Amino acid sequence: MARPIKETPILYGEEARKFELRAKHVRPYSDVEIEEIKRSYEFIQSRFKRHKRDEKVIN
Repeated sequence: MARPIKETPILYGEEARKFELRAKHVRPYSDVEIEEIKRSYEFIQSRFKRHKRDEKVIN
């Protein structure tokens, strides 16, 4: 059974200001970082590919 989700804390003052600034000024990923992410994604996907013999027919 799932546990209840805790409430998200509310930010005040300086913490709230810093959070808002970071949210407005997001650094885009470089082309090198994007390629690394894609390679990692493809590797993970390859580990979970199912073979035809493993598939079950569900009616």
